[in-house]
Amino acid sequence: MLAASMTLLGAPATGAAQSCDCPATPPPLWSVFGSAGASFVQVSSINAHLTPLGYSTLSRDATAFGVGGQMSFGELVLGAEYLSLDAGEESNTAGQAARLTARYVLVSIGREYRLHPRLRVAPALGIGRGTYAVTVSDPSTTAPAVTPPPTFDEVLAAPGNSSRLSGSQWVFEPMLGGEVLVLRSPRDRRGIVIGAKLGYRLAFNRPDWEYRGRRASGGPVDQLDGPILRVTLGAGGR
Repeated sequence: MLAASMTLLGAPATGAAQSCDCPATPPPLWSVFGSAGASFVQVSSINAHLTPLGYSTLSRDATAFGVGGQMSFGELVLGAEYLSLDAGEESNTAGQAARLTARYVLVSIGREYRLHPRLRVAPALGIGRGTYAVTVSDPSTTAPAVTPPPTFDEVLAAPGNSSRLSGSQWVFEPMLGGEVLVLRSPRDRRGIVIGAKLGYRLAFNRPDWEYRGRRASGGPVDQLDGPILRVTLGAGGR
């Protein structure tokens, strides 16, 4: 019922003799959106620390959720996003469990190409800061104290009910995004924005691992590298 009342990509009227009051609509100059999709993360080095201690291996498949927004200035597109990744939890019959999550915030800059008055694509580069987090538990043990700072493997060996190890690093994400502005009528200036982003997340520096705010030495060298696909849905205007 809603689709029947919306103008998605109708061609603008042409010809001097026509008096149509539906001029060509430019792409949205701004948009705010939520996103969901899939991602891959590097886990081989983390699993090399986990499996000798009896933990199950972590999956490199993660779901991705986020929020963001962007603004156009002519052909220049500036944006900002917050992304959260969850690779899930793996547990075993001995009571050990491990969960891998990640999050990062990035700003992006790109160039807009108009394929239609209400459809655009924009290759862009995002730069931000990301954090890997490995949460482990083994109720049969007692979590180590922070003084002296334990090593990464010492926390894994005795995490207690729950211990969290986090590693931060800079991330870069070249991406290709596209958006279409859906309007109820050609006269509207605001509507629904549907889009998608395909990118590859890169992290050139190794994560700096911490345990309860103190450095945890000997951590894995896995980075937040991997492809990511996000579908976005939000509101926008011109």
